[in-house]
Amino acid sequence: MEYYCVMVRTGEEEEFKKKAQKAFCEQSCAAELYYFQRTLKTNQGKLYEKPLFPGYLFFQTESLTPQIMQTLKKIDGFIRILLDNINPIEILGTQLEELRLFIGNGEHWGISKVEFMPEKNIRVISGPLMGLEGKIYKVNKKRGRVTIITTLNPDGKKIDLAFECVQMIEK
Repeated sequence: MEYYCVMVRTGEEEEFKKKAQKAFCEQSCAAELYYFQRTLKTNQGKLYEKPLFPGYLFFQTESLTPQIMQTLKKIDGFIRILLDNINPIEILGTQLEELRLFIGNGEHWGISKVEFMPEKNIRVISGPLMGLEGKIYKVNKKRGRVTIITTLNPDGKKIDLAFECVQMIEK
C-alpha cells in the first residue's frame, strides 16, 4: 500500500471525503481516505471535536495511478496532493509508522492518558494515541492538554491532545 496526503479547502474535509469515496467507488479505484478529528475540553469541561490536521486528508491506495490523480483533481475542494500534483510524495518511514498508528486508532479520537517521563518525553498509556511517544512542546494542566510535535509534517506540526490521569514517572 502507498500513503499520501491531500490538501483540501479547510472546513470542507468531511464533504471532500464523501465525494472522493463516491467517485473512487464509481470508477472502481481502490483508495481509502482518512480525516482525523480529536476530542478536546473547554475550560468549563465541555467536550468538542476539532480537526487534527485542518485542510488535510490522508489516503491509501495500491498505487497512485493517473486515474486516481484525475479523480482527485475533479472533486470540488481539491487543492493539491503533497508535495505537488506533479511530484506527489509517498509517506514513508517514521511518518508512515505514525500515520498507521493514527489509522489504527480510528478517525475520531477521544481523550488519552499519558505519563510524563524524564527529559519531557511523554508516553501514552491508554486512549487513541496508545504507543505514540513524542517531545512535549507545552503542557496546559488547566485545560487538560499536552501539545506534541508530530513527524507527519517536516516543519514539526504541533498537535494539542486532551489528557487525563497524568502521572509523574520517577527516575
